[in-house]
Amino acid sequence: MLKKVFMLNIFVFSIGYSRILVDGIGRKVEIPEKVERIISTVPSNTEIIVDMGLVNILAGVDIYSEKISKELEGKGILNTDRLNEEKIMELMPDLVITSQHNLSKGKESLNIFDEVGIPIYVMKTPNSLEEVKKSIDEIGNLLNERKKSDNLKNNYAEELEKLKSQKERQKRVYFEILNNPIYTTGGKTFLNDVIENAGGKNIFENQEGWISPTLESIIEENPEFIFVGEDRKEIIEDIKTRPEWRELDAIKTGKVYFVDEGINRPSTRVLKSLKQMKEVLSNDKF
Repeated sequence: MLKKVFMLNIFVFSIGYSRILVDGIGRKVEIPEKVERIISTVPSNTEIIVDMGLVNILAGVDIYSEKISKELEGKGILNTDRLNEEKIMELMPDLVITSQHNLSKGKESLNIFDEVGIPIYVMKTPNSLEEVKKSIDEIGNLLNERKKSDNLKNNYAEELEKLKSQKERQKRVYFEILNNPIYTTGGKTFLNDVIENAGGKNIFENQEGWISPTLESIIEENPEFIFVGEDRKEIIEDIKTRPEWRELDAIKTGKVYFVDEGINRPSTRVLKSLKQMKEVLSNDKF
């Protein structure tokens, strides 16, 4: 099977042009000049591709990307923690766009794709709202669709500039990603940048990366606002009724809110979540 696939790819590349690009982990990747079938393995990249108007070239996506567009229903074939080699080779894409956190088995998991001639490009995950612009540029270059990516980037940049918070007193914010175990964001992350630009101050900004704080540390930092990125009443109710947290300012004043789930993904659609959080922090209402 692998031999058959390999021979097919030699034929395809022999009649077309290709480019050599360096991906986010320093690998040189041969990219076809014309990309017509791609697989995207993370929702943030999928959203950018869809927002560029290129949903039709997505042959397969991760299971979390299916709900991004009706056209993607039934195309969710991959878990985001690993690359399913058999599924990818079955679809025979021109290109696979993946991310560093998909490489649970390390760079070695990419070797099989090199052997059969399927180009796989690893993108860095943006750590700020500004870095989303780089992702848009990178995908536009990969797909040879720079005009579409420039339009999307310019629209994103214009909207972001409107939403950036004025420097005033920042309100103490705790953002809960998971509750068992408790998981949140520290500093130097994409989500921390969203909080700051909305007018908040992440209570764990002095700890770098993604962290699992203790209940006691959250009590000590005493957030004025608590946010979650999922619209489920039981999550809000669980937070409000935790006996250990009843003296938190956010609990006493009832300031526990959800924002659009797009806040969990570093892509163009995070601006909706940023706008919602900014409205809460500036108006104390939602």
